[in-house]
Amino acid sequence: MKLKERLKKDIRLWIRSLADLFLSRECLCCGRPMEAFEDGICTFCLAELPASYTWTSEESPADKTFWGRTRIEKVTSLFLYNGNYRNLVYSIKYEGNIRLGLRLGKMLGGFIAENDIDLILPVPLHPRKKRKRGYNQSEVIGRGILLALKERGFCVKMETRLLKRSSFTLTQTRKDRADRWTNVRNAFRINPERAARLTSNGKVPHFLICDDVLTTGATLDACASLLHEAINCRISIATLAYVP
Repeated sequence: MKLKERLKKDIRLWIRSLADLFLSRECLCCGRPMEAFEDGICTFCLAELPASYTWTSEESPADKTFWGRTRIEKVTSLFLYNGNYRNLVYSIKYEGNIRLGLRLGKMLGGFIAENDIDLILPVPLHPRKKRKRGYNQSEVIGRGILLALKERGFCVKMETRLLKRSSFTLTQTRKDRADRWTNVRNAFRINPERAARLTSNGKVPHFLICDDVLTTGATLDACASLLHEAINCRISIATLAYVP
């Protein structure tokens, strides 16, 4: 990345962070003014967060999303995507709320039960979309997960060069189930050199693919299926929210 382009990106992120710090002082969920120590979501709404409890069972509804599709060891989502709690994801994804993404990502990481995760793989954005947005919200969430796992003593890293988005796809937000699957078909590719390097020690890696929301599972399934085809690996999934 050229220095000028990198500087522009950094400036955009700083502006967004400063705007969030000084201007967005209402709870994203209930709209009430927040105290100085609160950030993005008030203490009351955080206490009432509709937890998915996917981490309590190996056969949660989120896990069943992938049954009969591709091999997924465990799916962990932090909260149910409903009501005003959807505003949390929107703020992270479209309003540059990096700090909230890191905070919720760290909370999510606290519920990851697998203690042998090797690499966190954020679902990649197409370069054109990432340049426009200035960041990848899945990477932000992944960094929060990484912080939580490292605090628990896990030896884990984030990997952003293995999986690439090869085609520019339209947003999934307003698409129905069938269109979501069509939209992401063949949208990703594997970096073969990176894959060879990651598996050169003969170990079967355990990947944790992370994203913002699990709806039909189309995007995550596309990523997981491609990884299974290219690499002998194990895969788990983590998302901030789950659509029941």
